Amino acid sequence: MPEILERKGPGGQVDIKPRVSAYQPEQQGLIFPVEPVFSSTAEERLHRKQRLAAACRAFADHGFDYGFAGHLTVRDPEHGELYWTNPMAVHWSKCPI
Repeated sequence: MPEILERKGPGGQVDIKPRVSAYQPEQQGLIFPVEPVFSSTAEERLHRKQRLAAACRAFADHGFDYGFAGHLTVRDPEHGELYWTNPMAVHWSKCPI
């Protein structure tokens, strides 16, 4: 059975969630980011695609190359066999959502 972590949300409410990773922090008295909860799959998909675009732009800001130099991916929340990735041969800074 997973450990239970207690966190305070932005409004001060207590949010009790199971611990999902051995790397998840568990120090008392500290507030850590929590995974967002979505009202629909479409909302979660948009969130993931926006984070992918932001990550691509962060790579561009740090001077990474593009094309065959690498790629970033996120899995689709509804169809686990599908994923989103940055387009090949498109510079990191131009990554669409």
